[in-house]
Amino acid sequence: MADALARTAVPHPTDQFIGSTWVTARGTSTVDVVHAATEELVARLPATTIAEADAAVAAARTAFDTGGWASMTVVERAPYVERFRTAFDARGAEINAAWGAEAGMPVVVANAFSSMCAVIGDDSIATAKSIALSDVRDTPVGSVKVIREPVGTVLAILTYNGPGTEIAFGVLPALLMGNTVVVKLPPENRLVGQFIADAFAEAGFPAGVVSLLTADVEVSKHLVAHPDVDLVHFTGGTEIGADVAAVCAKRIARTVLELGGKAAAIVADDADLDTVVPSLVAGMTTYQGQLCVAFTRILVSRARHDELVERLVAALGEITIGDPADPSVTFGPMPSARIRDRAEGYVARAVAAGARIAHGGKRPAGLDKGFFLEPTLLVDVTNDMEVAQNEIFGPVYSVIAYDDVDDAIRIANDTRYGLASAVYTRDDELAWEVAGRIRVGAFAINGNFPVLCAPYGGVKKSGYGRVAGPEGMYELTSIKQIVLPAHQPA
Repeated sequence: MADALARTAVPHPTDQFIGSTWVTARGTSTVDVVHAATEELVARLPATTIAEADAAVAAARTAFDTGGWASMTVVERAPYVERFRTAFDARGAEINAAWGAEAGMPVVVANAFSSMCAVIGDDSIATAKSIALSDVRDTPVGSVKVIREPVGTVLAILTYNGPGTEIAFGVLPALLMGNTVVVKLPPENRLVGQFIADAFAEAGFPAGVVSLLTADVEVSKHLVAHPDVDLVHFTGGTEIGADVAAVCAKRIARTVLELGGKAAAIVADDADLDTVVPSLVAGMTTYQGQLCVAFTRILVSRARHDELVERLVAALGEITIGDPADPSVTFGPMPSARIRDRAEGYVARAVAAGARIAHGGKRPAGLDKGFFLEPTLLVDVTNDMEVAQNEIFGPVYSVIAYDDVDDAIRIANDTRYGLASAVYTRDDELAWEVAGRIRVGAFAINGNFPVLCAPYGGVKKSGYGRVAGPEGMYELTSIKQIVLPAHQPA
């Protein structure tokens, strides 16, 4: 176990964080938290019950309906969020260690994520304070005041690959806009959830305003269908996102969906591979490829295919795989055997379909315990193969050859996803042309990750709605018009 985690007791290990406070867990069942690298028992925490989920929604509903939090101004709500930010930062080492232990996040990568969370959180606060929430408009049939009000009770279902980041660009804006929030983390974040909840507790939010539950699918489904949840902000896979949207549609509840991706990185013939390959590898392998924006399709011309593959194989061979608590490790295990086995299944089926393994494809030598899988590079892949069409959410990457730039754009767009992609070229005109023709919500020129302080989200089956920036704030509000009599000023 990581030193930071070993030195720190898990906060409130027998409690649940409901309605802005710690309460004794109602159920008697517990869940074992297993170390992703050693398969040893790390902790035993209470399983979240349906009754506790109902209590969290009831507390949020009461807090919203009584109006105290919603009636505050952004400036009045901001100090609570700022205190949370400070408390979250103070627990950074423990959160990162817990994340590594239960979900395989290398501590060196987690530290970088934590720094990004701080920037995004601060930007959320600054953006909330700066945006206009009302204006007066003169129309052909009279004057109206248009105001943006809180939606109500928001359910934020987050993923194990970025709980802190998603809180920074999704949960904090919801709170700043005056909503009450129930945060639902996945089972892979049980330890992380206890530390984050403790930061919310230290911030001292008013009763009922925020709850944090870590639970499985049964609880998630119950919360999504709950009649007192006004908006579901879901981050996760496309298939589950479609189910969330369908359930919410039946009760006319709003949704913001940030779903799967199958990002393509187009390497143009003029690209300088000395600079491109390190950027590609970072875009491919960060957190073992468990990012919705990870480069899982590398598109390269037939003329440069072999050269690029050779360089990628060499770079992947230099990656240090091991215990995520080790600062020298950049590539850890999957969170569970189920997730690792799923990735292995994709590799086996790709090979059966005609792909060839250029690197990886095995469990690393010398790591007999833990849920490890080597970074796996596949070649001889065509874009119609399952491995090129489905989001794997693991360390499996396909190199696909193209004939010319038009062919590359066609291949990049030939997917049901539309979250992120990139082009690498020294030709500015070509870069902007490709950026304009790829159907995604985020595109990078000679880079590998979206900017999460600007509106971010997907198109096609990667979802709808945006997080971050003013646009992300406005997603979490409702619009009201107030008709102004001619004699009455705004």
